[in-house]
Amino acid sequence: MDIITGKKVKLIEWLCGEESILQHVQSRKLITLNEYMKVKSIQDPIAKVTELLDLILGKGDSVCIAFLELLKEDEVNESRPELRAWIKTINISALADKKGNSNTSQTGHAKIADNKEFLRKNRCELIDNVKTVDRIVDDLNLGDEMAANVRAERTDQAKMRKLLEYTKSTRAANLLVDALNKHAADVMEDLTTA
Repeated sequence: MDIITGKKVKLIEWLCGEESILQHVQSRKLITLNEYMKVKSIQDPIAKVTELLDLILGKGDSVCIAFLELLKEDEVNESRPELRAWIKTINISALADKKGNSNTSQTGHAKIADNKEFLRKNRCELIDNVKTVDRIVDDLNLGDEMAANVRAERTDQAKMRKLLEYTKSTRAANLLVDALNKHAADVMEDLTTA
């Protein structure tokens, strides 16, 4: 989202050393447990906040809006007067309305009419180009055995191939396309604008 991207350097400065922001983000389920553990393990405060912001930005407009709403809360911004002053200038409800009225998905490309057909038609390109399969698996709530089977594959291509094998129902296809929009936005944009 442009608002976060445009203020990213300042947000890093404002949130650096603010350990509670990671707790707030995780408690709101804006990131997965695996993502939380990864960010938490980063020792450098600047790198930690940068990774957190990159994760938020990679999840699309709805998560970015939820993050901005979080930053408006007093308990989050009370020790950061510059952050508090800036976030008060952001009209989050207008951003949400703009997102809701748009005919594009959360990553900014055209909506897909039939997700199962889209996955079938673009199978080869998805297998060749998606490199974030583990993050996608985190979002899909697969059964333990299915998730383990996907993760057991040695390459991203093999993982994606296995994941597509498990995507037989319309609901599964919808969930997979949503996860692809979040974690492989560049690939999805190429495929939906081609």
